[in-house]
Amino acid sequence: MRDGLQWPIGVIASVIFIIIACAFTIYVALLQPVQEDADMMVGYHNLDAGANDTIIAGIKFNRKYKLTYIGQGVSLVGSSISYKIEDINANPVNNAVVKVVLSRPVIEEDKIELENPHVENGVYTFENVKVTKKGRWNILTKVTVNEDFRHMNLKSDTTDKDVYEYGLDKPMRNYAANGGSTL
Repeated sequence: MRDGLQWPIGVIASVIFIIIACAFTIYVALLQPVQEDADMMVGYHNLDAGANDTIIAGIKFNRKYKLTYIGQGVSLVGSSISYKIEDINANPVNNAVVKVVLSRPVIEEDKIELENPHVENGVYTFENVKVTKKGRWNILTKVTVNEDFRHMNLKSDTTDKDVYEYGLDKPMRNYAANGGSTL
């Protein structure tokens, strides 16, 4: 090769290699499945567009009602998922619509929808709820009373009896990081 011709050829070859590497990266990325976050039981685009409305709805709900999780952690052999709903005067609320979805973090295929809870004196109970695999599970809940609604997002594990709340208004509670306390 003539002197001075190696550098332009090297630069052109490098640019072509970089373009091929970028195209390969895009191709591999397109092959990967996309898992939408469904913590509030809506797609992330809808949640992003209405995040303030969802937070305000939760605040309005909390001013009128008290929602408490009184159930157990998830289990392979069966457990009870229960919520207690009271109005601000501690009167039980028996006309709520409670929608619960159990799902594994990241894995879309492992999803269990719970329907038709037993309602007694403001306590909504799903009996003998069994999960299919060991590990962490999300307990995603939407409670609607008349026009008011609130989401409650919980984390549970088949190896830990405690249940932890997280969500837009709650930081993730980490059992080990808090010295074993549930805050």
